[in-house]
Amino acid sequence: MKVLQSRTAVPEPLSRVADLVAARSVERWGDRKRTTIIGRHPSVDAALEQAARFARSDSPVLITGETGTGKELFARALYLLSPRCNGEFLSVNCAQYRDNQLISSELFGHKRGSFTGAVNDHQGIFEAADGGVVFLDEIAELSAQAQALLLRLLSEGEILPVGANRSRQVNVRTVMATNRNLKEMVEAGTFRADLYYRLRQLHLRIPPVRERGADWKLIIEHYVEAAAAVAGAEQKQFSPRALEVLGQHHWPGNVRELRAVAESSFHLSDGLVIGPESFGESLESLESLARLRELRSVPFVSIQHEAVLERLLAGERSFWELVYEPFLERDFNRYQVRDIVAGGLSQSGGSYKRLLALFGIAQEDYPKFMDFLRHHRLKPTTWRPGP
Repeated sequence: MKVLQSRTAVPEPLSRVADLVAARSVERWGDRKRTTIIGRHPSVDAALEQAARFARSDSPVLITGETGTGKELFARALYLLSPRCNGEFLSVNCAQYRDNQLISSELFGHKRGSFTGAVNDHQGIFEAADGGVVFLDEIAELSAQAQALLLRLLSEGEILPVGANRSRQVNVRTVMATNRNLKEMVEAGTFRADLYYRLRQLHLRIPPVRERGADWKLIIEHYVEAAAAVAGAEQKQFSPRALEVLGQHHWPGNVRELRAVAESSFHLSDGLVIGPESFGESLESLESLARLRELRSVPFVSIQHEAVLERLLAGERSFWELVYEPFLERDFNRYQVRDIVAGGLSQSGGSYKRLLALFGIAQEDYPKFMDFLRHHRLKPTTWRPGP
């Protein structure tokens, strides 16, 4: 879950730039959304210093790195260090939109009647972020149409909503990220060459964990501390043997894998010392997932969605805090949110309006709730009646 990201526990000071990013994130969003980039390896310091230099420019930035290296954290750093830090920071995962019209509509907006389901005019992300920064994750997944529209934005500062006859001027900076080799995609004809050359002007590479020396230990200990803080429990430490086992691991899932192992081992360990027996099959299974490239599309969550549903029904926090924001941050995937909603419907007798009270949603937010479910295709097709 989002609250267990590197924003809950506050580590020791790491670097000048990392400290500045963390401080500004708290000023901008509050402590719950603290943006902490953990690492002492020179490669991380170099990436942070480069991000600080790029932040002074208004040109688009391309962030590359393997899955789970923390590309969005660096995108947030670019935003927080830039003159646009008082504007909006909006992010989109391009891989979530397989439909050509849907991704173009999400980014650039659409006119009513421009395609099936376009019952109203829709403002796109770029127009909504006017004056701020838009982060496009998994940029390699953009359709050919969306690539053409993005090139127009970067070249002319204009957007053309789907179905519109006239373009609109917007003032927005674009930060993009990918874990794929765009040059190879250009050679294969699956990514526009002119867009690629436009993007590569400012290139920020995020190193994988295996190139960062002992940073893995700082990161995994941080997430254990964060898990304890969220659970309101005593802090736990890894045993020497556990650290030895972890130190031999390749970490193909990078920071995301470290987080998953930290949080699962925290909850599976009985005492205050985490031994290797608490890892179970997590290290082996995560490595297999990475080999299958599933880590790219199925993010890990810190607390299973069943536990989130229990917290919702217990009234601990609202749907917006426990589900909506983490989904937008890609801590939950579409299937997990559908399961949470289906679980709520089983308690509400299938009524979305009765679901509002169960999920801590105000009556006046019903349209927003339903639009969110429809827009991201999160409405479950089936649900099991409750007892």
